Amino acid sequence: MSKFYKLQITDLRKETADSVSVAFDLPYELYNEFNYKAGQYLTVKFTIGGEEVRRSYSLCSSPVMEEPLRIGVKKVKGGLVSNHINDSLKVGDTVEVMVPEGRFTADIKEGNYKTYYLFSAGSGITPILSILRTVLFREPRSYVHMIYGNSNQESIMFQNELEQLQEQYFDRFVLVHSLSRPKSKWSDLWKSSKDKPYLKGRIDKKTVSRFIGEYPPYAQNAEYYICGPGTMIQNTKEALKDMDVPGERIFTESFGGQTEGADQDAWENATLIAHLDGEKIEVNVPKGKTLLRTLISQGKNPPYSCEGGVCSTCICKVKNGKVHMKNNLALTDEEVADGYALSCQSIPLTESVEIVYE
Repeated sequence: MSKFYKLQITDLRKETADSVSVAFDLPYELYNEFNYKAGQYLTVKFTIGGEEVRRSYSLCSSPVMEEPLRIGVKKVKGGLVSNHINDSLKVGDTVEVMVPEGRFTADIKEGNYKTYYLFSAGSGITPILSILRTVLFREPRSYVHMIYGNSNQESIMFQNELEQLQEQYFDRFVLVHSLSRPKSKWSDLWKSSKDKPYLKGRIDKKTVSRFIGEYPPYAQNAEYYICGPGTMIQNTKEALKDMDVPGERIFTESFGGQTEGADQDAWENATLIAHLDGEKIEVNVPKGKTLLRTLISQGKNPPYSCEGGVCSTCICKVKNGKVHMKNNLALTDEEVADGYALSCQSIPLTESVEIVYE
């Protein structure tokens, strides 16, 4: 059963016109519960319009520095929770929060001698920033080469912090911005230093190849972390594989953008048999409802967090019948082939579907 803790907001910063970062006060007695790794996320819960909603947002703070837990949240068009956080929350408010989770993490140790390549776009910077800051602080022998994609200068989240990190770690940290629709002159972005590198366009295969060619690894032990929309991730992975980068050295986390094909028609009023917490539940799936939302509407408490097909908290195994996932940014092809599905994205394709929450 998902357990939430009430944490108070201690700071709320406007990062761009459509994004904020939110810091939480963590009582001493919860320090161990909320111990986390760079790259993980928090799940927050709100009641909006009479309905309970949960979303997951990555931590941009570092677990090795004495600082509050902080998440970054960018508005999404029509996004119920992201808009609520940006427009309605204020310092002093209390938010229900789950302990950190997530598999997009780096093995960061003081004695490491590595080259880290970090690729991010848009709000995908949030877990990347946590990894970046932790590596620079904890691994004095390691190097970081990073490319960050946005539409223009005004959409760059954490811009001031990134510039400070460049100045502080100038000998170990390379940052290149890539803007698809830059405004005015680039000197407006870097008034104090006009010679910092930038690229025009999106992060595609050509951009990735050029970037690594211009900034080859210092340490041969190199790892590659990618976070952003699905297309950007696919382009980056393909470029890396063309350069013979082993798959086990590539780590991804998808933010926005669907990787699945077009929706399929659900079987209307299909029978759902769900095994949850030792209980066998049988219920009909209403038109337009996912398996997860069907169970929630019956007063059940299945595990879930983001409802975006990203975090995998709601994973279940399909024992009988077939489902279609509207979006899958968390499960591997092998896991899907083994019968696993994200219940927050799954609609029934057969008259009956039986699932198990393991």
